[in-house]
Amino acid sequence: MGTTGIIFDIIVSFLVAVLSGMGVGSAGLLVIYLVQFAGVNQITAQGINLLFYLFSAGASFGLHLKRRTFFPSLILWLTVMAIPGVLLGSRLTFILPAKLLKKAFGVMLVFAGTVSLKRIFSNFSGKQTERR
Repeated sequence: MGTTGIIFDIIVSFLVAVLSGMGVGSAGLLVIYLVQFAGVNQITAQGINLLFYLFSAGASFGLHLKRRTFFPSLILWLTVMAIPGVLLGSRLTFILPAKLLKKAFGVMLVFAGTVSLKRIFSNFSGKQTERR
């Protein structure tokens, strides 16, 4: 990869970070770019996405501390509930074929995008969607 490719990757990463910070598409956009345009395999792209998320979450955590919107009991509960999902998900990446993982990831992105669009359009029409 030449200098131009590295610069382009940095620009795309920056744009994905900005969009993620605005709540558009999350860092899943980075996986799409890496797999479809940069030629990275799905598992590696998801690993890079997790690293990307780690830095994003760290910045967000600092902001929440500054604004005093940090709730330790909620963080503890979410962490305890996430551990089984992480263990199961990491095991499934070794068991399931890559094609199935790609399709499942695509379905998840379409679902998340549909929910986001529904919220956006309901806000434009004056309806307030209930967040659970």
